[in-house]
Amino acid sequence: MSVAIALIVLAATALAGIAILVVASRRRHVARARRRLEVLTEVAARIDRAVASLGELTLISSHDPVDAASPSSDPAPLVEDDLAGRAGLLRELASDIAGAHSQGGRLAAAVVRSENGDAATLARDARSVADVPVYTVGPRAVALVLPGLGRADALGVLARIQTRCPSSGRAVELESGEDAVELAARLLGGQAPHGDA
Repeated sequence: MSVAIALIVLAATALAGIAILVVASRRRHVARARRRLEVLTEVAARIDRAVASLGELTLISSHDPVDAASPSSDPAPLVEDDLAGRAGLLRELASDIAGAHSQGGRLAAAVVRSENGDAATLARDARSVADVPVYTVGPRAVALVLPGLGRADALGVLARIQTRCPSSGRAVELESGEDAVELAARLLGGQAPHGDA
């Protein structure tokens, strides 16, 4: 009789253990699903912001003549602290790419992210190093278009900016046949840029 009771207690204990494992597994599954939903919601919001910042752009093809390099006579809208945003960056890239393709020149672009400052302060530091227009591409990030420079020279510009303020960055160089959107996507596609990216 005591063996039967021991078996019943053992079976009940095993069933309780299985029930606890199932409940814990279900909770982990629900928590993972919730985290995935949060990440996807954040990605969707980023995409919406990026699309909204593009506005109504008219991009030119690399096959268009150079005099069409200015897609619009209207200046790009200023988004923060008298800085143009991604739309302005794309317009500048389109213009400079047309010139680089027609003249066989080089073109680099760089993005810099401040570790603890805002875009306006970072833009001021970037302008003091490189006398080129600066574009806001995030709350603590700016982009620069560097005509006539290659990637190595652009990394040198980033290093000089980093000596003025704690920041990280990445640089890319125009590739053959690449357009403004493709170059901007490569430039801004990195999540956590490091000086060697």
